[in-house]
Amino acid sequence: MKSIFRYFLFLLLLSCNLDNNRELQIDQSYEGEEAYWVSKSMDEHLHLAFYDLEAFKKKAFADSLPGCPSVLFSTDSLSLTLNYDQAGCEDAGSSDFEGSIQLQYSLPSPGSNDTLQLNFQNYHQENTKIQGSRVFYIARKRTDNKLLIEETDSLLLVNNFGSSTRIKPRLEHQAQFQSGVLTAISSTGDMTGRNWSGNEIKVNLSKTTGAECLSSAIFRPTSGTETWTVLRTGGGNVIHELVYSETGDCETKTTIRLSEGVVMEKSP
Repeated sequence: MKSIFRYFLFLLLLSCNLDNNRELQIDQSYEGEEAYWVSKSMDEHLHLAFYDLEAFKKKAFADSLPGCPSVLFSTDSLSLTLNYDQAGCEDAGSSDFEGSIQLQYSLPSPGSNDTLQLNFQNYHQENTKIQGSRVFYIARKRTDNKLLIEETDSLLLVNNFGSSTRIKPRLEHQAQFQSGVLTAISSTGDMTGRNWSGNEIKVNLSKTTGAECLSSAIFRPTSGTETWTVLRTGGGNVIHELVYSETGDCETKTTIRLSEGVVMEKSP
């Protein structure tokens, strides 16, 4: 009986050591790369949520959209679909976009307390596939600014290698307008979910994208920070920080400060 007990105790200790070793072997640079990738993927289509359906009916506006999608309107005037598989303007050239995004409005021209939903349908952008929907509540709508509250239950991001990150955003997005032109987007709040390695993650962010980048269709923050906390099962929590800065006329830089002290830089 004692030998059987020793055998099971050995298996238990071995299992714990394997879990600890697996956690210790995780390269923090991969976690930094993942944080940057998730942030970039989430920012690149956020600007769409601030426009009413009527804006997409203007040819000049539709032609200015990155990826040059064709715009298809529903018969009930409550939704539109941006189809990236069909070019909506001449000389679109090669596109990094595939699939479509459906914008579902609660009213043709939604006001405060109305909703907007972005539904991703076989949507790819560069090295990212997005599955699910983002849900926004319109908390404030004025001529010069708009406040959206995002309460998305689950969004899945998958990279070209099949690694996926699942996130649940609880964010506030505020946009500034001047003469109908979007001049700034500021986002604050938290996200939770799980990362490539299957560990739980918690994200706190506060960042702003300025007019220079928005006018150039480059949707990277020009200031702000994101703090990524990874809850490791075999040890203590690991905290990484993303710091955004602008080095020139929309020449943005993301500085990734890993928990272990290593600093990485990405651009844009």
